[in-house]
Amino acid sequence: MAAFDSLSGAHAILLATHLCASGNVSQLPLLQSRFSRWLPLERLLRIILTYLPESTEPQSYNEVLQELCGGSSLRSEPSDLDLSSVKDLSEAVARKRVRKLRLLPLKYPEDEESDDSDLLVQFLIHRAHRIDSETGLQPLILDLLLPFYQQTPALRTWLVSSLLPLLRLNYEYYPNQDETFSLDTLESMDDNTAINVLLSMTSVENSNMDLVRNLRGLLGPWMYGSNRSKRRRLNETTQQTSISLPSQDNPPTHKTRRAAGWQTVNEWLLSRSLVDYESTVNAYVGWNGPDDVDMGGYNDENEELERDEARALRFRYGQSGLAVIYASTDTSETCLDGCFQIVMRVADLLEYDESLVPTSNNSVPSTVTFDAGHISSSSRVSLLQNSLLLAANPLTYPSESSITFLSAILLSVRALSELGHPTSCRTAANICLHSNEEVQLLELRSVIASVVKQAKYERDWRKCRQQVLWLRDWEGGPSRSEKSLSCHGLFWRVSLEIVEAEILKALLEVREYDLVVDTYVQVGSALTSAQVEAAIQEAIFTAYDNASNGNRTRGGVKRAFDILQAFQPHFPDSVSFKQIRSLIAATHALSFYSLTLQHGVPFQPVSIRVHPDPLSLIERVLEQNQKAYTKLDDLLDIGRNLVAAGFSPRPSDGEEESSDLASGAQDAVVTAERRIMSLAISSALSNDDFGTAYSYILTRLTPPSLISNSSPLTNPDIKDDITWRAVYNAGRYRASATSSTLQTQITRLSQRMELLSLALVLVPSPDPLPEILGAWRRCDEELSALRTRESEEEEIWDARGDSFSTVPGGFGPTDSEQDAFETKQQHARRARAQQSRLNLEEAPMGLFEVARGAAMALHKNAFPLQGRAGASEDSLPGESGEDAQERVRKRDVVSNMVTGGLASGIGWVLGAQPVNR
Repeated sequence: MAAFDSLSGAHAILLATHLCASGNVSQLPLLQSRFSRWLPLERLLRIILTYLPESTEPQSYNEVLQELCGGSSLRSEPSDLDLSSVKDLSEAVARKRVRKLRLLPLKYPEDEESDDSDLLVQFLIHRAHRIDSETGLQPLILDLLLPFYQQTPALRTWLVSSLLPLLRLNYEYYPNQDETFSLDTLESMDDNTAINVLLSMTSVENSNMDLVRNLRGLLGPWMYGSNRSKRRRLNETTQQTSISLPSQDNPPTHKTRRAAGWQTVNEWLLSRSLVDYESTVNAYVGWNGPDDVDMGGYNDENEELERDEARALRFRYGQSGLAVIYASTDTSETCLDGCFQIVMRVADLLEYDESLVPTSNNSVPSTVTFDAGHISSSSRVSLLQNSLLLAANPLTYPSESSITFLSAILLSVRALSELGHPTSCRTAANICLHSNEEVQLLELRSVIASVVKQAKYERDWRKCRQQVLWLRDWEGGPSRSEKSLSCHGLFWRVSLEIVEAEILKALLEVREYDLVVDTYVQVGSALTSAQVEAAIQEAIFTAYDNASNGNRTRGGVKRAFDILQAFQPHFPDSVSFKQIRSLIAATHALSFYSLTLQHGVPFQPVSIRVHPDPLSLIERVLEQNQKAYTKLDDLLDIGRNLVAAGFSPRPSDGEEESSDLASGAQDAVVTAERRIMSLAISSALSNDDFGTAYSYILTRLTPPSLISNSSPLTNPDIKDDITWRAVYNAGRYRASATSSTLQTQITRLSQRMELLSLALVLVPSPDPLPEILGAWRRCDEELSALRTRESEEEEIWDARGDSFSTVPGGFGPTDSEQDAFETKQQHARRARAQQSRLNLEEAPMGLFEVARGAAMALHKNAFPLQGRAGASEDSLPGESGEDAQERVRKRDVVSNMVTGGLASGIGWVLGAQPVNR
């Protein structure tokens, strides 16, 4: 101790600085024990902090620090101390130099964690920052703290939450980074910034596993220091925590702050999943949540999370996993597999039964059952991204119902993907929870349409049907109830009957006729026989209406005919199928003719169904196809098929025509045949083919008085306003050619007069009689003129033949013979002139007889019961013979009045008087 007698306190301070600067700090405890008044612990630690080089190995002065702070025994004698650096200095000089010393403060300016009374902690944290800033040798900091971190929780927290993430970030995880993080940089971050930085650090080679490692090894230790004062100040400054902190009256606790920090991690994972879904899935699969933290063994085992706190953090972490599934918009198979991994992982972390997550078997998923009470209370807002992590969200907060419901949604998404209709989880949940019946039905039809579009691929349509049915009610069994619980099924609002009907339409469209018969025809199903028939009929008409050609061996009509052929044997009494068969037959026959509609639109099969008067298409066929009228039987078959298909034989706008069908299908066929005959006759006349028209009339339209009444074209019980017009038009037809011979003209006029006479017989009312008789009179006058002309030509010819002067050889009559011949000719001419005068005064018997015959025909048509006046069956029930006779007598009076008036009227029109007058 004698060596220290010459030293003052100023010399001791200078000696301490010299020892630190030279790195010989082992004598500091001895010096501090001799000059404790001048070298208190705080001052000595400041001298070490200021003058000991930061690159000095901590192992060389850790024991010194322990001796200084722990008061251990001295290890050296005073004789070992080298005093040469200060022994020659005077007291004044020593004091002057001491005053010039600028010692660093013991506490780091940014340090808010260490207690002011804990000088060693202050020194160590400040020393750590000095080492980092001056040398960047961050491993030296760990060597500095290892002997002391267990002595105080504050130092241990600082080591785990600040130093450990820094060392792993710069030296273990990413040693090849161009720039390293400093201690000041890391400690200046609030929770949000640190979470973004620490979790965004990934390597190109192994980015998926990096996130799991960073969560466990970087972020976990960082969150260990959530209760540090500086961290609280930074977080309160930014105010970016997701969970609202308690008010000033109820200050936040350590648990609340830690929950807020981990909730920020959950939000980061949710946001990350939108840009890197694969790595996020790996994070949920490989990381067990907030209590899965790698602290390197530096933490105190007694400071683990409490059970309730850990469970609460796991639930919020599990909620973020479910939220990631709902937020995803990716519809790929890889993404769907990741969703299943997440939901199964959440159920496992929260120790739920594995049966909550239903699985799919080889055909369809199993039946899903859960309590939909809380699920059905969710709104559309629950599916928005900023609402997915709310604790009150029934869809994402982990529970048996939410996990089972989400599993069912994922199974539905997988089924939709297999059906060729990829859909996101959020869209599927929205359809199930918030769509009405109409929207669900539209989506169902869209799904089925997607399946049909991919019909070129080999599909098991029986399985497809089962999948669609499962999507409706999430029931895997064969028996299904019509009334399902709410939210049980993607299309649970749509009735089972409608779903089956839509499936039936799809099966018909893809030509799975055998499956339709097995499922809907031969065995019981949710559809009745009438519904199945209606669906088949709709499928036929759909194919028919989309056809561009009417030939039943090609295109849409062939498809319609195939459907009809496949199912009509199973519905032998179906009227609609019989009508469809007749429609296809008529369409097929029309396809052999050239036919263009108005405005140059080519004929298509649908034109028949939408046309107000399909039989008028035959008229266009006759107009656009030359000589088509010669194929009368073919045209009549088309007309009969159109009537058999349910179309009216007359235009739909005619009030009288609509009553023609009232008496039955046979009457409609007769009406159609008469109309087609009339069109064919008109077409023949337009083509100057009077002979064909005349032949059609005589062979097809002969009155019932001439042939058997069994002919359908001449049924007198059917009101006929078509036949007589056709006959009348043919009767007044005039040939355009003028080169015909006189005999041909006479024959043609005779035929026309015959047709006009037939028109008089067929006319159903007296109104057209004057017109018909007028045409007949003109024909008769023209015929008389032609016959007169014919007689004159015959006389001239006879005269030429009888003239003896023309006989060769000059032999001729004598003068007396010539005079007798001329006298005979004059008598003949005089007789013809007298007969002509008589004809002007009298009505021609032939014409009047025709008029009388027309009146008789009208009399029979107007009063058909007169011939049976005496018949007992003509009496009304309960009517006596005298009453019936009186009633017939009154009718006869009326009949005679009408007939007599008609006869006199016809005679007046002809301008003639009867002979008996």
